[in-house]
Amino acid sequence: MAKDTEATVHRTGLFKLPPKKHSSGRHRSKHAIAKEQKGKVGIKSKSQPKFKNLKKLARKNRSSQIRANKVGKISEEKRKEGQSPINITIISLDEAFTSRKIVEIFNLADEDAIIHVNEKRNISHLAVPRFKQRYTFFCPDTTSIISTLDFLRVSDILVILWPIETTDLHIAHSRLLDVITAHGFPPTFNLVSTLPASGKQRDSTRKALEKLMAPWAKDSRIYDLQGGSPLQILRQISTTRKIRSNLQKLKPYLIAENVQIIKTEDNSDSFSLLISGYLNGAPLNVNGLVHISGCGDFQLSQVVFENDPHPLKQSKKAESMEILRAIKADPLKQTQLDSEIIQDQMNTDQPEMDENEEKFEVPKVKLPEGTSEYQASWLIDDDYDENGEEEEESDESDFVEDEDNGNDLHGTENGFCAQMEEENFSQNGGDSHSVVESATMDESIDLNDIDINDDHQKELFKKERENRQWPDEVEAPEGMSARDRFKRYRGLKSFRTSPWNPKENLTKDYARIYKIVNFKRTRKLALEAAKQSFQSADECDEQFCTPGAYVTFYVKDVPRSYENHISSTLSPLIVFGLLKNEHRMSTLNMILHRYPSFNKPVKNKEELLFQVGCRLFTANPVFSQHTNGQKFKMERFMPSSGAFCATVFAPITFPPSNVLVFRQCSPEKLQLIAKGIVLDSNPDRIILKRVRLSGHPFKVNKRTAVVRYMFFNREDIEWFKPVELYTHSGRHGRIKQPLGTHGLMKCVFDRPLSVQDSVLMNLYKRVFPKWTYNAETKGKQFCISDEADDILEEEWSGKKDKVRWDEFMDDE
Repeated sequence: MAKDTEATVHRTGLFKLPPKKHSSGRHRSKHAIAKEQKGKVGIKSKSQPKFKNLKKLARKNRSSQIRANKVGKISEEKRKEGQSPINITIISLDEAFTSRKIVEIFNLADEDAIIHVNEKRNISHLAVPRFKQRYTFFCPDTTSIISTLDFLRVSDILVILWPIETTDLHIAHSRLLDVITAHGFPPTFNLVSTLPASGKQRDSTRKALEKLMAPWAKDSRIYDLQGGSPLQILRQISTTRKIRSNLQKLKPYLIAENVQIIKTEDNSDSFSLLISGYLNGAPLNVNGLVHISGCGDFQLSQVVFENDPHPLKQSKKAESMEILRAIKADPLKQTQLDSEIIQDQMNTDQPEMDENEEKFEVPKVKLPEGTSEYQASWLIDDDYDENGEEEEESDESDFVEDEDNGNDLHGTENGFCAQMEEENFSQNGGDSHSVVESATMDESIDLNDIDINDDHQKELFKKERENRQWPDEVEAPEGMSARDRFKRYRGLKSFRTSPWNPKENLTKDYARIYKIVNFKRTRKLALEAAKQSFQSADECDEQFCTPGAYVTFYVKDVPRSYENHISSTLSPLIVFGLLKNEHRMSTLNMILHRYPSFNKPVKNKEELLFQVGCRLFTANPVFSQHTNGQKFKMERFMPSSGAFCATVFAPITFPPSNVLVFRQCSPEKLQLIAKGIVLDSNPDRIILKRVRLSGHPFKVNKRTAVVRYMFFNREDIEWFKPVELYTHSGRHGRIKQPLGTHGLMKCVFDRPLSVQDSVLMNLYKRVFPKWTYNAETKGKQFCISDEADDILEEEWSGKKDKVRWDEFMDDE
């Protein structure tokens, strides 16, 4: 009986397990103890709530301090914003209810309201003493996309009137909302002209409106304009917190209300310009430069402070404008308009440079004695193009270009020898999986199903599809030798690790631009200077103008060619203050995403319209991959998905700055094709154009194969013999010897080869952007293209391939 009792063991249930035995008595070696304690941190102090043991009086005092800090922070933000009116942009999507009619309803909401209308500049002012608030209404022409975006960049509130008699928006209105979404919505108020009075019909109408607004509106709250109280809407607007954009936080800006042109008596080519309006944003440095939308960068002679022409109380309005004070620019401290480096061809001395600037030298053809072997191996002798201008590269197949710029590189006679690493494929798209995926992705697209009226567009579709199926693959020409055709290309042992000198064989355009040696530090100093300008303005610094005041800018030396644009009232005239060095030309790199509703091919180096921060310009960008490393592969067409980089010659712009990219469909129509942000201004970004020479295995004997159709003569095989070969299936090999005189060659690979495989060879050359920057958009009124494009891509999300801004921030 006792034996049965000892053998009986209690078995716990499924949800209750016995605790583990204490193992302190077991002997453990030092290695076992260190392995168990690896990564553990000893407890220094107990973790407990910081204010757990506070008494009632201390808790009450702490909550009052927190509340006082929040109130002080809000009052400090309001003080920095100044006492200028609230800028409101009104957009009406209802054809029967114009934006001007909405302004009239707001003007009649209060009997004591003070109204001022500037019909010339399409601006209306409203002062409501009951709320102690002033409002400025902008009514842009929604058919002009540039005019609408100009008003949105300086607006605090956006008011949208939605139609209630339709369930679908007009295609032009939906395109407009897409552009505003890409630009970024300020705090938005959604209005309707009137809602039904009955309960059921009112609820059904509201649900239909919410469904209509869902793709664009963040806030689904709807305000009834006529059935409700317009005065209540104004009160909601006055109490809404301003969420300013980065452009509004870091730069001063002014919306022109009065413009006066002062011409000199000597009939010179320039005139002085007086621009009056409310100064908003950051304080303005009178010694700095300003950018006038559609014109360019200019200097200020002085800034004059005047009486507010639209006061809150009518009794305080002066009969005539009085000058309160004036701040004049110091010629010794004033920033000069040296956007480019003017090179003296007769002066061979190296000019002095600032600590944050670097001037590129013009590349020389001949090197002195004692040149390193690396430089001598890639030296261009008699084939160097002295003009240095890059010929337009044919994106058709890139078979016949070759009077390229002086940046292009020598052949592979003394090139890197062959042992290409596996990373070469993954970095530049040479992986077999990526090739197969690219080929199968486009097989379902039939060009006959796409309505294309232009034969040129249809040809671009074919070329883009061919580039996706066989990326960068090129056949050696039969009429000329491959060593002459690809003499400016070189082979790389590893795309990621092989060296490439960023100062090697630069074009002459690089002698005109500036390079910031430490871009992160210079950006940090510029942004800190913008933030410190508030403190300088508080200390009554004579060179800073505080925001919120009504001022007049005296702009000097404005060319006469801008007179018609300045006098025109079709588009707003907006003046922005620039940060230090933002007027100087450099290479601007932007990270972009293709917009999902745009599915047409965009060729590399095609002319596009860019809106970068406060600037609007046209340029021909060079597309490249956005990857890690020091070298980046050029894209022949704009990628259909994912992030990519566009590089242009443009003035320096410090991030964060939004970027919108438009394509000009017709002389007066634009189409949004991409959006993104500014990456940096780095001229040392190395963009490499890849060419794949392809051949076919003629005879295969395990690891040895006879390859044909890659070259057509014996000399070309000997020339490219040091460059390594690879296949779609991941085999690596090299050229052993040429066979005969007609292009056959014997190759050896690391693994057995298949007859169905293709043999490839990668060659690279560096490409540079073209100097096509043009900021003169004066007199151009662009409307939105109403073409109905099919969405072929996935729904675009800002979270996909999102750029981390912490990579630009220095460690504190």
